[in-house]
Amino acid sequence: MSPVSNSAVRFTAWSAILGGLFAYANVALVLMVTKGDTEMILHGSSMLSLPSGERDLFRWGMFADILGFYLPVLVIAAYLWHSFRDSAGVMGDMAVLAMALYTVVGVGGAAMQLAVLHPLAQLHADGGETARAAAESAWTAIAHASQKGLWWSEGPVVLFWGTIIGHQLRMAGWRGPILVLLKVTGWCFGLFFLFGMFPALNGLMKTMLIVVVLIFPLWMLLFGRQLLRRLD
Repeated sequence: MSPVSNSAVRFTAWSAILGGLFAYANVALVLMVTKGDTEMILHGSSMLSLPSGERDLFRWGMFADILGFYLPVLVIAAYLWHSFRDSAGVMGDMAVLAMALYTVVGVGGAAMQLAVLHPLAQLHADGGETARAAAESAWTAIAHASQKGLWWSEGPVVLFWGTIIGHQLRMAGWRGPILVLLKVTGWCFGLFFLFGMFPALNGLMKTMLIVVVLIFPLWMLLFGRQLLRRLD
């Protein structure tokens, strides 16, 4: 591994730990709003009829999504790219670019939903029948574009990154749950992408998503903790 300053290691470690906590906060807030029925997010009439307080919770959930599943992961990817740039070579370069793409599409999807929920809900509440129908259609289109477009496209990107980085970590002597969880995360992302191509496999796609949002934050927490231990 290429040498990394203690301050950079510490920053990466705490980014991973806080990212894992924010990611779990995202899951909790979304479940609170949807009462466990996350399909309602894709329906404009359901989302735009929510009380203002619940809409705020959903928006905070999207904010936590950005600070959980995306920006900290970019920090982790950059740290690992620097650490393994000599041994990973061009594959490592492609892996970090893949995670840059992951961050862009992920933040874009969350930010769109965060930004438009209140304005569309206001239009839905104040407008006539035509305005309500237009607002509902707009939200439905944005939600589908985010969750079944931008976020869906993350699948092969994370699978590629996890495969390259998992190999490098194993070669560097990392063992145990960190490697297992990274492998599971990568393959579940990949299967999430694959199953999303077939409407009949929507149930399996949702299962892969559930595994990802539970396992990936745990990997981040363990990874950050391990980095801090290596500073001792």
